[in-house]
Amino acid sequence: MSRLAVAELTYSSRGFRVANEPAARHIILTREGGLATDERGVRETPYLGELVTGRLELTPESVVIDFGCGIGRMAKELIERTGCHVLGVDLSPEMRALAPGYLRSSRFSVISPELLIAMVKAGVQLDAAISVWVLQHCARPVADIDLLYRALKSGGRFMVVNNLGRAVPTVEKFWANDGVDVRALIGDRFAEVEAGRLDAAAVSQTVADFSFWGLYRK
Repeated sequence: MSRLAVAELTYSSRGFRVANEPAARHIILTREGGLATDERGVRETPYLGELVTGRLELTPESVVIDFGCGIGRMAKELIERTGCHVLGVDLSPEMRALAPGYLRSSRFSVISPELLIAMVKAGVQLDAAISVWVLQHCARPVADIDLLYRALKSGGRFMVVNNLGRAVPTVEKFWANDGVDVRALIGDRFAEVEAGRLDAAAVSQTVADFSFWGLYRK
């Protein structure tokens, strides 16, 4: 377990150890703004798919990192919209096991963060990356943002959807705010191209108020 910026908090990934796909969906899309998990999925997923693919300039030859892919909700959307290849990355072995069956696509594979680190050390660089509702939960966002920077080709695009604050799973409290400004950390490493707020009609006013999207370039 990792110690966080707030000394009394200890990071814990127990919440991402899911038994099946329904349980995975409930942790990936928590009830927010009066919208239940399934309703959020129906309303939000196509909206985010259009938001992301409209800015990443993906082609069938593109290889995209989906950092914190879960069972592959956004990867599926990207592949269906653009025909691109997606490399999912997730810390949860259970999510990684569920993802191939959810997508059923030869254009998708999933690996652990440790394997992505090894690939980057070996010189692998890919075309683009996304991270949707993930960096707000990471124990060491500085290291994860740096890893994504190094994993992209020069000029590679990085699309983020994230909370303005932090929601870190810890031993002491299921979701804790350690005060880390993830948006500022991304801006320290990447060049911001465009940023905005999510459409409340698609994600609910509550979610729109506490989140942002950003497009960045290496």
